[in-house]
Amino acid sequence: MIERVISYGGHFGKILNPSSMDVYLAKIFAVRYTIILVGLISTLQMLDLLAKSEEILAGKGASYADLWSYVKLRTPHLISLFSPFVALLTSVLTLSVLNVHSEIVVIKAAGWSAFRIIIPLMIVSLFIATLNFVFSETVTVHARAELRNWEGNNFDADIPPAPNAVYDTWVTDGQNLVKAESANRNGSILLLDQITQYIRDKDKNITNIIKADFGIYRNNNWKLYGVKNFDVDTLEIRILENLDWVTTIPPERFISLAIVADQVNLPRLRRTIEQLKLEGHSTDTLDTMMYQKFVSPLSTILMPLLAGLAAFGLHRSGNLLIRILITLLIGFSFFVINNLFIALGQYGAVPPIIAAWLPLLLFGLAGISFILQTEE
Repeated sequence: MIERVISYGGHFGKILNPSSMDVYLAKIFAVRYTIILVGLISTLQMLDLLAKSEEILAGKGASYADLWSYVKLRTPHLISLFSPFVALLTSVLTLSVLNVHSEIVVIKAAGWSAFRIIIPLMIVSLFIATLNFVFSETVTVHARAELRNWEGNNFDADIPPAPNAVYDTWVTDGQNLVKAESANRNGSILLLDQITQYIRDKDKNITNIIKADFGIYRNNNWKLYGVKNFDVDTLEIRILENLDWVTTIPPERFISLAIVADQVNLPRLRRTIEQLKLEGHSTDTLDTMMYQKFVSPLSTILMPLLAGLAAFGLHRSGNLLIRILITLLIGFSFFVINNLFIALGQYGAVPPIIAAWLPLLLFGLAGISFILQTEE
């Protein structure tokens, strides 16, 4: 088995000098991938638009042109999300058709192993994964943020560009808790909206609740406006026009703690994680999503390996359809288990690096093991 794995590694040396068979397999895989991707995304986008069209047109000043704007913002997300699934369907279709037409038998008769047949498909999948990663980091994250901003404004027309803002931020200030409904940054100025401070004693019992309509951080100082101070012991409320807020909370923490990982690119996400780690905060959620930015595109390469079950075997036995269904079931299982491990990683039940990479590695090894067994 080990000698066979080593010998198969030499197949990758032929990538820079592909044969006509390599080109043929890569071409039919790429063409079918493109057709299935366009068809699936078009169908899903049409159904999504039908469900959202009434809500979009109900926005203030909305017109039918806004439907096209919604499509432009929604389509990048659908492409990034369903690209690995399309690779699975394409791999199963390509290898099954080759099997039905006995092309697999002919290719093997020419001296090609099962693994050698899969390599051109994996090379194309690697190219697709690279494009998907670049597309997600340059287009999809910005489209998601802009769409969320538009949805937050009830699909009104002529809204300002999406601000550098986050929502529902909770931070700790020593024993105290601070909640802000939103945090917006404009250069060196940070604006917090609807601030609530829970002042606690050394036993963590709440003694005061301070609410402010908004707060501004400027020139290294915080100032709160529209302040109400509720004393829990006396049940009295003091109303202040403004209040100087003395706190040890770094301003950037409000933005960092509430950042949405799939709406920012990788460099910004890494900076946020590093900053929160320096301050002693848990970053399991952000770490898991950072690794997932790599795993999600790379799962495209996994799909030809899983599809090997549908390719290698005699279709005359009548089991081809069963093998195709089993392959699709295994592919769906990967997506389900991957999402399960993401949730476990985000809640800290599993280390983020294991939660992100383990499903990909396990299913990859399973696919390689099956292909190697077909050579027995």
